[in-house]
Amino acid sequence: GFHKTFGSAVSSEEYLEQFVEAEGIVGKIDIYEKIPVEVKTTSTPIDKKDLLQYRPNYIEQLGMYCAMVNAHEGEIIIYQRQGEESPSTSPLVVYHVTFPDLEAIREEMRRRRDLLVQALISNDPSNLPVCPWFNRQCDYCQVCDCKTTSVPASHELAELAGEIYVDSTTCEQLLSKMAGAQPSQLFSINDIVFPRKAYFERLKLSEGVREEKEEYLRSMDERGFFDALRDSLYFGAPGEAQKIPVKHAPLADLVRTWQNLPTILRDPKFSSLVERERLPRTFSHYFLRLGFDCALTENTKGRLLLYYVRVPKEDAKLMVYDVNFRNLNAVKAEALRRLELLEKATSPLQLPKCPSWLCSYCDYRLECGEA
Repeated sequence: GFHKTFGSAVSSEEYLEQFVEAEGIVGKIDIYEKIPVEVKTTSTPIDKKDLLQYRPNYIEQLGMYCAMVNAHEGEIIIYQRQGEESPSTSPLVVYHVTFPDLEAIREEMRRRRDLLVQALISNDPSNLPVCPWFNRQCDYCQVCDCKTTSVPASHELAELAGEIYVDSTTCEQLLSKMAGAQPSQLFSINDIVFPRKAYFERLKLSEGVREEKEEYLRSMDERGFFDALRDSLYFGAPGEAQKIPVKHAPLADLVRTWQNLPTILRDPKFSSLVERERLPRTFSHYFLRLGFDCALTENTKGRLLLYYVRVPKEDAKLMVYDVNFRNLNAVKAEALRRLELLEKATSPLQLPKCPSWLCSYCDYRLECGEA
């Protein structure tokens, strides 16, 4: 969660997520400026002198990423969550790591893969190495023998790393990008769904002062948690989930697709399901957003996932609807009309209203005149 939010904050086209598959092993790798990166968060102080000793797992994960995309170098970005006492040093640390022997890493990956496959076939994990966090609030501590296993934790991959050093230059570049970033002049699709809200948020940003870098990192950490919840549904088998870029100046955004259909996930706070016939009226903003996603990617059909967190029945919480849009040109025309209005607006009264329920909770209801 945090790493995705961090990536979008420090870069645009330089940062991407790449799905890879090699010899029965799949992964989702972050690429920043053409090299693999692994972003970590921790609440434990990091000893900058010896990452290999204190965080070998970080190096192992990056090494496997590099082997899968045939890259001999990568970076580990660590954000240290702050406790009650703020540290005097920067909460962000970047390590540059080289891997001279990628084939040796691949061989060790194959060995571990085969061990895991055999354990699954035999229903016996005893020949797998102990996890480094064993007996520390593990979800599987009641069924796993990590306390008694004789197979030690394995760090062969970390030992295959070449040069490891603190990359202060890259760290400063990342912090500078965050500190110097200005509110984007581009609009998102959600901005044209709620144009008045977008109007006031941009007005507030232009008048306000950017958060301190450390505070900004903390807020990204919090937002990242909620993003991770969405990812559990958006990311599955490689190739099924994609993010399609859409650009219509001054709009630039990504449309999420699942199995080639634009897909949105929402969590209405209702305690009972909304009947299908009432969905467009009750959740007009959901259909507006899905319609814009479909129109901007030229898809006549989209998918709406509703997760009712307050519904008591587990088998009724998640509802999936396929939605067809008969007049895609009209939907696209409305999206572009709103975009033009938002770009030129000097008053919220020149923009379409938000849904009435939103006005009761909106921070800008007094300025908007809808209180």
